[in-house]
Amino acid sequence: MREAALHHPDDGRVTGAIAMYLLEQSRYDEADAMYRAALAQAPDEKWLAVDLADLELRRGMWRTGWTRFDRRLGGSAHGEKGVVARMERIGPRWRGEPLDGKRVVVYSELGMGDDIQFVRYFPQFAQGVRSSGGEALLAVRPQLYPLIRRFVPDCVAIEGHDFGMVDYTVAMMSMPLWIGLLPHHVEGRAYLDAAPGRIDMWRRMLASDGGNALRVGLVWAGSPTHRRDSQRSIPVDALAPLWHLPNVAFYPVAPGREADIAAMRSAGARIVGVPEYGEHFHDSAALLSALDVLVTVDSSPLHLGGALGKPVLAMIDRVSHWCWGEDETQPWYDSVRLVRQRAPGDWTPVVDRVAAALSGWLIGRAAPEHQQASAPVSLG
Repeated sequence: MREAALHHPDDGRVTGAIAMYLLEQSRYDEADAMYRAALAQAPDEKWLAVDLADLELRRGMWRTGWTRFDRRLGGSAHGEKGVVARMERIGPRWRGEPLDGKRVVVYSELGMGDDIQFVRYFPQFAQGVRSSGGEALLAVRPQLYPLIRRFVPDCVAIEGHDFGMVDYTVAMMSMPLWIGLLPHHVEGRAYLDAAPGRIDMWRRMLASDGGNALRVGLVWAGSPTHRRDSQRSIPVDALAPLWHLPNVAFYPVAPGREADIAAMRSAGARIVGVPEYGEHFHDSAALLSALDVLVTVDSSPLHLGGALGKPVLAMIDRVSHWCWGEDETQPWYDSVRLVRQRAPGDWTPVVDRVAAALSGWLIGRAAPEHQQASAPVSLG
């Protein structure tokens, strides 16, 4: 790409591509400078603004980051059939106009994980709208609706709902801009829960084997259409150290991927089949609540486990999503522990550390009851 830049030194797309490759090497200072140069060359390229916003958010520069991140909206970025265009035909995007007597709809917009992570801020946003004399309604994806309505009882499913009169719309990921969210505002306590009856059903189902194994949820791959799926998903053979742990049973949390599961079992993994879900995320939440711990890549189950307050070991690639920062600390979920690649593409140390942590859980379970509370779980 630098060779291309020699021939096209003023092309913002080329400069932006160099910035992206620098970012993927966690060379953040260089990437920041290159993105800003690219935006100066091509100020109308929305993806450059969004990528720079991601980098600003990663580095704690949220005052500018949230504002710049709003550049993702509008125009043809999502297509005329995309959710943003459809919702803005129902009601124009809110840009700070007075809200007295107005009705605002906040809607699902980006990924499932984004919805789970940021729905926590809807009550705060809605309170601000009410304080200004307006009314706020939350509209979420049908897959999330049965779970989210336990947190926001009057929310609606976005597909097929008759919204009636709507004055303004706000994309879910724009709420942080309007509430002025800064890093020190983030709290990591749990805020979602599954229905107790559904959790009990899963517990009975898990206990039906009569064993006392450590029950571990497992997610090794995300959506194949994700821009960074090749970086964030883990090849099945890289997980081999987990299969040698004694008295551990793994439960695939995300449905599908039967070929991967067959390969794991052939390699000696104890993978327990999970019945097909009736309500995907609500059943996922109940299943996670019934398990002991979740081991996952950077995908929506990571956010679900954290939002439920379940212990999560998150295997993340070197750069990963902006919300995980630059090291292994994060403010979003108290129950989540990050295990980050030390070199791009190298999953071996990550999986070894996760195996060691699960071994620590096993040791803690085997300890006398009075010692269990103090038994440490080391990530190496």
